[in-house]
Amino acid sequence: MGQQITIIATILAALLTGGFLMIFIESHQVANNISERFYFIMRPFFHCFTNYVRFISLFKGCFFFEGTEINGYMKKLKDDLELLSKLGSKSILSGQEYPANYFTTEELDSICETINDIWYCIDRDYPAFKKIMFDTDYTEMLRKQTIGYLEEVSPKYKGMFLSKELLGQVSGEFYVECYQPVEHVLPEYEYWQRKERQFKTLSMGTIVITLISMLLLLFHCYIPIFVFTLLCFLCCGLLIFELYKLIRLEDLSKKIMR
Repeated sequence: MGQQITIIATILAALLTGGFLMIFIESHQVANNISERFYFIMRPFFHCFTNYVRFISLFKGCFFFEGTEINGYMKKLKDDLELLSKLGSKSILSGQEYPANYFTTEELDSICETINDIWYCIDRDYPAFKKIMFDTDYTEMLRKQTIGYLEEVSPKYKGMFLSKELLGQVSGEFYVECYQPVEHVLPEYEYWQRKERQFKTLSMGTIVITLISMLLLLFHCYIPIFVFTLLCFLCCGLLIFELYKLIRLEDLSKKIMR
């Protein structure tokens, strides 16, 4: 019995110092790689996004909805501008860009659909849009700052004339050219994070079971040997299962965010 206990203790110690340590190091490397890829893709997008909402925050002041009949698409347009303007003002006041992990998938998708909705409202009721007053004096007063934000959205807006129609043009192009190419990235990253959390939970649970098994070895005189044998097989099985989950996690990291 003493020899069996020694063998079991050796196996459990090897699992802790070798198997689980190797898994944690490898999983950490996979997590770093996927995180670097995510930020590499999304930081440029959020740079454009931040400057777009800053542009809206300033450009919105050129439009006067008062004195006209506001309903239907124009009422929705006004509400959309208010929402995006608040995001832009928040960024301007803080002096910082929105980080890549600031919004959830649902929040970012809702905001970008609002951006696309600006173009849609103008396109669907252009005659009503033409009736909205546009202050060219205010535009000229903030021209340098407004164009500065636009140029950060895309270099093609450099020196662009600030016209009334620019609101729909920039909004539609931002949605199609900036958001749509990366709209799959954040949901895929969040899905990968959920899988990673499940893997970490499994790993921590396995380590706890292994440690408890080793502590129980101190009371081997009072516990049947088959109990320790079963615990040893259980820990080995959990390690094998973790290796399988790690391989699946690595495969997933290679498929997403391409």
